[in-house]
Amino acid sequence: MSLLVETIKAENGKLLNLDFHNERMARSLYDLFRMKTKIDLESRISVPHSASAGVFKCRVLYSDKTTDIEYVKYVRRNVRSLRIVHDNSISYSYKYTNRESINRLFEQREKCDDILIVRKGMITDSSYANVVFRDEYGNWYTPSSCLLPGTRRANLLKNGLIKEASISISDISDFSEVRLINAMTGIDDSEGIPVSEIFLLSDLQY
Repeated sequence: MSLLVETIKAENGKLLNLDFHNERMARSLYDLFRMKTKIDLESRISVPHSASAGVFKCRVLYSDKTTDIEYVKYVRRNVRSLRIVHDNSISYSYKYTNRESINRLFEQREKCDDILIVRKGMITDSSYANVVFRDEYGNWYTPSSCLLPGTRRANLLKNGLIKEASISISDISDFSEVRLINAMTGIDDSEGIPVSEIFLLSDLQY
């Protein structure tokens, strides 16, 4: 079995959003290994001096036990266009290090910066983030059919800043823009991608 991973944002030496990472890690351990345990990542992780200034990814690799903790300097992706790709059988309900199925879809992005994965007609995620759509009134909605419920997404839902909705391909035109969110990037940390920059394969051929 592939290792699981929690990717935690470390900003100026402080680990962020830990309650939601604790919750997801505990849920994954129970679902996959039937381990009932309370997770307290703050007590397990110390930020090294080399990652004490700036923004880093703290990656906790684990299965039924923690195997490694590593820090990687964060470099934000500049995503300005998305290509819709279809996979009706894709599954990524746990955050594994093995991302072969997603990587294969990412290779289909053609001229676009990233992909928007559609499963059975419903919007899920990009290749590395949950998505949120903005309507004409400024409200934000995230697909209830996402592949992986992210920790940032969970935080925003709990605080009422976004809402879940059933979003199909045909619903995209009801929104003005989409943004990508994950542990490293919130709504206000990324630029909106106009829905006009979401392309079908046929759009890219002409």
